[in-house]
Amino acid sequence: MPDGLMSSTPRHHGDGQHDAAGRWWKSLFNASLDAQIICRADGSVAHANPKAGRLFKLPAEMGPGMVSIHNVLPPAARQIFDSISISPSADPQRGKSLKVVFDDGGSLVMDLDFIPMPDGYILINFRDTTTAHRLESHVQRLITAIDATPDVFLVTDRNFQITYVNPAFQSATGYGIEEVMGRTDQFLRAPSEQGRVTEYLDLVRQGREWVGELVNLRSNGEAYLVESTISPIFDLAGGFMGYVTSERDVTLRKQLQEELREERDFARSILQSLDSAIYSLDHEFKLILANDGWQQLPEEHAGIHLNGKPETGRYFLDYVPDPARRETLRSLFQKAREFGKTQSDYYHSADGRHWMVKITPLVAGSQSGGLILRVEDHSLYDEIQNQRFQSQKMEIIGTVAAGVAHDFNNLLQVIMGHVQLLQMQLRRDPALPAAFGLSLEKISMASVRARDITQQLLAFSRGRDERHAVLDLNSVIADAARLARPNLRENVVMDLLPADEPVEVRMDYSRATQALINLFANSQEAMPEGGVIQVVNAVVPLEKHLAIRHHLPVGRHYARCSVRDHGAGIPPEILSRIFQPHFSAKSISKGTGFGLPIVQRIVREADGFLDVESAAGQGAVFHIYLPLARGHHTVKAEKPEQALKNPKGRILVVDDVELLRDFAQNFLESAGFTVLTAKNGEEAILMLEHMGQPVDLILSDYNMPAMNGVDLIKKIAPRWPGTKFILASGYLDDQARENIRQQNASTILKPYSVEDLTRLIIKELESG
Repeated sequence: MPDGLMSSTPRHHGDGQHDAAGRWWKSLFNASLDAQIICRADGSVAHANPKAGRLFKLPAEMGPGMVSIHNVLPPAARQIFDSISISPSADPQRGKSLKVVFDDGGSLVMDLDFIPMPDGYILINFRDTTTAHRLESHVQRLITAIDATPDVFLVTDRNFQITYVNPAFQSATGYGIEEVMGRTDQFLRAPSEQGRVTEYLDLVRQGREWVGELVNLRSNGEAYLVESTISPIFDLAGGFMGYVTSERDVTLRKQLQEELREERDFARSILQSLDSAIYSLDHEFKLILANDGWQQLPEEHAGIHLNGKPETGRYFLDYVPDPARRETLRSLFQKAREFGKTQSDYYHSADGRHWMVKITPLVAGSQSGGLILRVEDHSLYDEIQNQRFQSQKMEIIGTVAAGVAHDFNNLLQVIMGHVQLLQMQLRRDPALPAAFGLSLEKISMASVRARDITQQLLAFSRGRDERHAVLDLNSVIADAARLARPNLRENVVMDLLPADEPVEVRMDYSRATQALINLFANSQEAMPEGGVIQVVNAVVPLEKHLAIRHHLPVGRHYARCSVRDHGAGIPPEILSRIFQPHFSAKSISKGTGFGLPIVQRIVREADGFLDVESAAGQGAVFHIYLPLARGHHTVKAEKPEQALKNPKGRILVVDDVELLRDFAQNFLESAGFTVLTAKNGEEAILMLEHMGQPVDLILSDYNMPAMNGVDLIKKIAPRWPGTKFILASGYLDDQARENIRQQNASTILKPYSVEDLTRLIIKELESG
């Protein structure tokens, strides 16, 4: 130690004590945790303790002037040193948080204490405050951040009394900072939250953190929801000091989440209400979401095969087993994503169903992030469309048929009429060869067949006049079988099984007979090798599947007429098409395709329905279901009495077809009538005006150019009121029949037989 320093120790105890004090000061000097340097007034370093030697890299022995403190001190510290060196009696001074730079470029933040000592010496104590300074800066930044955050922070002491709140506390709660100091945070909580308050206080006492939601009350009583994190605080010794709370107002976020949830549920409800299967795919075509629509569809729909619930995250095209179909869908996916437009695909599956597939880009903001795949069963839609097209086609057929029927029936009338006249002559002259009569019979049969085809075409396309009556279905099948037998092959047998009691239904007799004859013909065609056509009548309750299909009460009793064949059966692929007009499994030369559709229409017009059962190799059975009628069944009208032997009367025949005029004139004159002819209405009126006396009856064609039959009646009836009228036509619609009825005229359909027309004329003349 320097002599001046040693002189500062007490000396009245003797020199031994002086040496001991010196040693004591030296030990204290060397053991100090702070770096210490003793300098002379000129700044030269006299002594440095080991800490200072290591820190400033000073030599162990230093003579006067070897090291200057000015090389160590920062500028601010030099000024303090100089002021003390000038005035040795000055008080100790401190330089706080000064940056001391070392020779190697390192630096520390230090507090420097300058202590004047005896004999002009100065003790400089270097205390390293770098760590404390960093901690202080960190705390300051932390406090600044907490003060700037919109989240609420509060700190309590060990008694849970608030000791600190950040500025956000005041804006969030409405309470002033001084207003809440020293209070517990329970005044913030809604009464309903007391259970949670107890819970988090217990947890922080145990040194555990609590995280959850709380309902708070602002100073004005308004409730708001916060997310809160409450963490315990401990001192360095592990003692509990209180807790810190961080809270964020999530009221608006919860409202937005609730609105989003409602919108999501609304959108999901819409998706679930659709009859379609909806699949949402990401940009890699992996499944994101599927509605429940797939559960209403078959396992395989539109080429997509599911064997259970669709798996989220699975590559969707893995559900498409057919490679060609998979490639088609992949191409559509890529087009929809590339062009940003909906792609449509129409798919016919093997089971006969029709599927509509729509692929729409899934747009998120301005980016296309995936696809929406919609699969819808269009089978019913296509069926309705086909029915509409079929209806339009039948309207066209009806229009064409009505026009053709007029001309065709006129020609048939001439053929059939002349055949009948020749047959009448043959009966009067037995000397004619038998071959002549056989030829006439074949011509007649061909004409009747042509007439039936025309009438079926008209009946199917436009309808025909029907006279419904209560009939016994047992009698109907007997009559139909009797009429059909001449046209059956020798290897086909009819087996009739009527019901034990009358089966009464209400329908037109001729139409009922026609329906059965068509079914008989169909059964015969199904058995080219021959067989039995079995016809069974019964009264049965409706089975559940039939009642549901036709919207009728289950168990209601219906009349059922079943026509069964034992042929090869109807192939499943054409079973659904057998009632389509023009469809026929037979060759063009053997069928028109109208037989079964006509049967179906006749049955429907009688408020019934048709059902078919068929199995491969076991034939087919057609069931006609008709509602039961109540009342006495109508007996067929007896054949009208024969014409009078010597009919008389004046008849004017009006027709624009010369062949028909000639035919009518020939057979009416041969029957005994006086006959005049006119080619149109105008000529007929002129003829009546020049005659001395009126005619008894006018037989006119209904469809004539310029003036039809009704127009002719309107012009003639007022001037010659005693004249009777019969209008002939190959086809009359409902409006035409009503117009004729209003004129009190009779009608006859072409082609008519000579006997039928003769009887009608006699009936009209006798009624006058």
